[in-house]
Amino acid sequence: MRRIAIIGAGQAGLYLAIGLLDAGYGVTLFSDRTPEAILNGKPMGLPILFSNTQELESNLKLNFWDDEFPSCDKFRSQVCDPEGNPALVISSPIEKPWQAVDQRLKFSTWMHEFVNRGGELIIQAMTPNDLEKCVKNYDLVVVSTGRGSLSNLFEADTQKSKHDKPQRYLASVIATNLNVDTADLHTVKMTVLPGVGEMLLYPFYAKDKIPACVVAFEACLGGVMDQFSQVKSGEEQVEMSKKVMQQLKPDNYEVVKDMQLVDDQAWLNGRITPTVRQPIGRLPSGAVVMGIGDAVILHDPIGGQGANNATKIAHLVKQRIIEHGNQRFDDSWMQKVFDEFWNYAQYTHAFTDCLLTPPEHLQDIMVAMSENPEVARDYLNGINHPPSLSPWFFDSQSAKEYLAQKNSCVKASV
Repeated sequence: MRRIAIIGAGQAGLYLAIGLLDAGYGVTLFSDRTPEAILNGKPMGLPILFSNTQELESNLKLNFWDDEFPSCDKFRSQVCDPEGNPALVISSPIEKPWQAVDQRLKFSTWMHEFVNRGGELIIQAMTPNDLEKCVKNYDLVVVSTGRGSLSNLFEADTQKSKHDKPQRYLASVIATNLNVDTADLHTVKMTVLPGVGEMLLYPFYAKDKIPACVVAFEACLGGVMDQFSQVKSGEEQVEMSKKVMQQLKPDNYEVVKDMQLVDDQAWLNGRITPTVRQPIGRLPSGAVVMGIGDAVILHDPIGGQGANNATKIAHLVKQRIIEHGNQRFDDSWMQKVFDEFWNYAQYTHAFTDCLLTPPEHLQDIMVAMSENPEVARDYLNGINHPPSLSPWFFDSQSAKEYLAQKNSCVKASV
């Protein structure tokens, strides 16, 4: 039996660990926290999973909350003028509903499931020296976390990384007691304030198995929304969220004015520098380890690609490990697998960059989305599978041709 060590019990690490375990591999998962510490700690992120990712989880029988989560089946976005008044509104059904489950609940449950299925779980904060021991005892060592001292193992890929500093200040809370109607509990809402930032509100299944909502801000650095950096507690963040909403989008203030945290830890803030790293980590001995997930591809959450990307790279790595049989997992194999995934991930990265620094033609696409349901549908399906956005979403000339074709189809049907 081939033995695989996986460092990091997050979206990528856990999915890969359980997938390989089910395929008959001996898998050891190293986590710096116990399942209970994860469940009772702060969230690592507050992602929405799209349909392709949900299907991958379902195939491993990890979709424990499908019957309990109020699925996201509608998308509504307002693009506002400088005064905060809606300049255009995009409203569309989501053909294959999205899902947002508290990672604290998910990861702690998956860790127990991993052990129940026969995996070995070791609670230990790993260092590069610990990895030296691992590479001697396992056929392959995979690092799925970019936290701590392991973050320096994988060098930044300057050709693939467009940014060398954060593009937004991020602030989010998981809240209850919002003034929303039933339809809102199934709708992902986004408010875009050009040059200021973005606000999001979406349904969320919280760790105590209760329905809630995430209220999130993506503030352009140094702008009027960027008021969260001095927040020190969840309660302060709730009050700051109300203040910012009242200041920048007063018509939405009624929704949040009475909101409360679902628990004391249910908040996040900080900055992320979107980064792509080399997939091979070289240890002092010359041995190599492979990076996946956040260890090598880190997205700003504005496009929702992070956790979805992590699952998809873990799925591809699982397939390629199985296909590789008893051959050695050398650096050329690691690079080849990552390059194969980059054929997909280049589009998730390009999509996120377009939202962070919108090109001029994106305004034309947004207007078309507000007027033509087919364009809105193509965009939402593209969030699930970003390669389908190429080239029309990324290139101005292709956007013109795409929109002309869609407009001609609308006129022909009238």
